Amino acid sequence: MTQPRFHALPDFGVVACSGRDALAFLQSQLTADVSTLTPGTALPAAWCTPQGRVTAFLWLMGHGDGALAVLPREVAPALAAGLARFVMRARVTVRDESAALAVAGLAGDSPAALDAAPVAQDGLLLARLPAGRALLVGSPGALAAYGGPLMAGSAADWRARAIREGEPEVTAATSGEWIPQMLNLDLIGAVCFSKGCYPGQEIVARTHHLGRVKRRMARFHAAGPVLPVPGQPLYEGASKVAEVVSCAAGSPAELLAVVNLEALGRGLRDESGRVSCSPQELPYAVVSRES
Repeated sequence: MTQPRFHALPDFGVVACSGRDALAFLQSQLTADVSTLTPGTALPAAWCTPQGRVTAFLWLMGHGDGALAVLPREVAPALAAGLARFVMRARVTVRDESAALAVAGLAGDSPAALDAAPVAQDGLLLARLPAGRALLVGSPGALAAYGGPLMAGSAADWRARAIREGEPEVTAATSGEWIPQMLNLDLIGAVCFSKGCYPGQEIVARTHHLGRVKRRMARFHAAGPVLPVPGQPLYEGASKVAEVVSCAAGSPAELLAVVNLEALGRGLRDESGRVSCSPQELPYAVVSRES
């Protein structure tokens, strides 16, 4: 069986939440049901503003008496500082560990391909993701030693794989722009509607129960001289109908965008008209109506 590729991910950081009350604290802060977090598997989740806007999308990995959150490095300081403000009397420590811990990904052609990966060494944390992928967190030296014997993959390829799975990436440019349903987080298991309160929970739950989602995330192939960047608008004719979530260079380039429901399934372009975006399928069904 072919071993998976090793993808160094220097643009990703780590926020550590530890202490006796860490998991209960995260349960009260994140959209996902943290009680379902299991060893060796990463849980998708989001942290929202009181208005229900996603400030960070992350993968949660169990670690010791708490968890590690893996997310874009540029967003990690804000997440750590924001969570720390809510600790109050809980026995919890929240730290941005991005300077001490590095992140890498393993990706194979199938979920079984990860079985051919070397066993994670002491000091390295491995957690599986969907579609034959896994995240690795550890010291830079430990990650380099682990990945040395494996074939190297690129960060762009890792991002393209995430886009094909319909997983968003929230950056500093787009933090606070969209509610979880606009990013399809309810469709990838990152939102629990039966748990207790968390910041923004009332708005997220109301949107779910009333069915009033006017925009959803869609996948495209992008072609043009310059690839779109997160937050950039996309157009159908003269009308702005979408905003870019993430984009990965490649042949073809992969792109996710939050799109008005009436424009789902249609080709889009950037403002200059030099970048065209053709719609592609996602691995899950996107609700395309407002009930």
